[in-house]
Amino acid sequence: MGCVRDGHLEQKVRLWHTERSRHLYILGATGTGKSTLLYNLITQDIHRGEGACLVDPHGDLYRQVRDSIPSHRVDDVVLLDPSDREWAVGINLLECNGSHRDVQMNFLINELTKILDRLYDMRLVAGPIFEQFFRGALQLLMEDSNGQATLVDLPTVFENQKFRSAMVKRSNNPLLADFWKMAEETRGDHALANIGPYITSKLNLFVHNALIRPIIGQPRSTVDFRTLMDNRKILLVNLARGALGELDTRLLGMVVMTKLISAAMSRLDVACSHRKPFMVYVDEFQNFTTDATASLLSESRKFGICLTLANQNLEQLSAGKGQENLVHSVLGNVGSMVLFRLGAPDAEKLAIYTRPNFGPEDLQRLPNFHAASSLLTPTGPTESFVFQTYPASRRRAESAVTERMEKARQQYSTSTEAVEEDIRNRREAIRSVGAKEG
Repeated sequence: MGCVRDGHLEQKVRLWHTERSRHLYILGATGTGKSTLLYNLITQDIHRGEGACLVDPHGDLYRQVRDSIPSHRVDDVVLLDPSDREWAVGINLLECNGSHRDVQMNFLINELTKILDRLYDMRLVAGPIFEQFFRGALQLLMEDSNGQATLVDLPTVFENQKFRSAMVKRSNNPLLADFWKMAEETRGDHALANIGPYITSKLNLFVHNALIRPIIGQPRSTVDFRTLMDNRKILLVNLARGALGELDTRLLGMVVMTKLISAAMSRLDVACSHRKPFMVYVDEFQNFTTDATASLLSESRKFGICLTLANQNLEQLSAGKGQENLVHSVLGNVGSMVLFRLGAPDAEKLAIYTRPNFGPEDLQRLPNFHAASSLLTPTGPTESFVFQTYPASRRRAESAVTERMEKARQQYSTSTEAVEEDIRNRREAIRSVGAKEG
């Protein structure tokens, strides 16, 4: 991680590999050295052959890590870059695989509800009726034996009665069939004709977004997150705000985190001792986390997920909708903490973790690339100490590596034009199948 210097003596600071699953939290003002530390940590993991994921909302760290991939790991790299308008990585949010599909389905439905809550504040614009119909529509699509449904198809459940009836007939869930029978017989304000547009309007950011639709509209995900974890692959996610915009960055980040955690939970079918660790680095993570995923901070270690989370200040963890539990989840569950220079409010709150060695004034005066830290070891946390990070070891991308990664870009993605055409064809097929079976 860095070193502690005392005159001419230098003692290296290391993070215990066995304690990585207890998570690392990095906090500090912009420009103090967080990105440099993240770069050094993830490139070490990559060189050591570990599975790793980077979610970067700025783009610079993504490019630095991508250009530093060694030749012996280039075939393990999966690039997810939504700013690429020609090729789209496929992430089907409704796709559930493995022996615990019911657990995954429940988690994904809950997460999609929470994502909408982050976007719209569902306490103000929705309620139990909205959630009941939204959940019923998602279950209908996810339980379909064909397994081809995507979030783009959800409005069709409300718009096409014959398609909906055909889906209900194919469902093996009697409770779901009873719900839709009741829904179709309901009259008044809660009739399907009234409730349908109210629900589908909340999906406009997915369905009518030319940037996101090709990604979440592919029936088969081109990236298998479970395979990435089990085979120690490298997933680099570029969510640069400058290229995507604030809203799309947050939305895609939440989609990626949802799929990561869902894939981790599917590891229930593997003995705990055989779950290979997967290192996940998320910068400005508060933008991509819901209450549900935050609560899994204490659980993710059981599924082999080792989180390294970074952001600028604590206020970000309590600002916005759907983040009430985030501050407590982070501070209560991370094993190791690295604090770069802090503002006065954060220094006062976090000095409790660094006393008696360092007080609030010390945390506000740390030089750049110096951090106060308490690291977890097998025998417990260390006393707080200050260390200096090493400079980022920049390297130029090898031409052979760049060429092989360009091939990988197309291997894990589909032509955007082809995806859009498939969505149109599938919508027409849904209408014709619905009419035929109705």
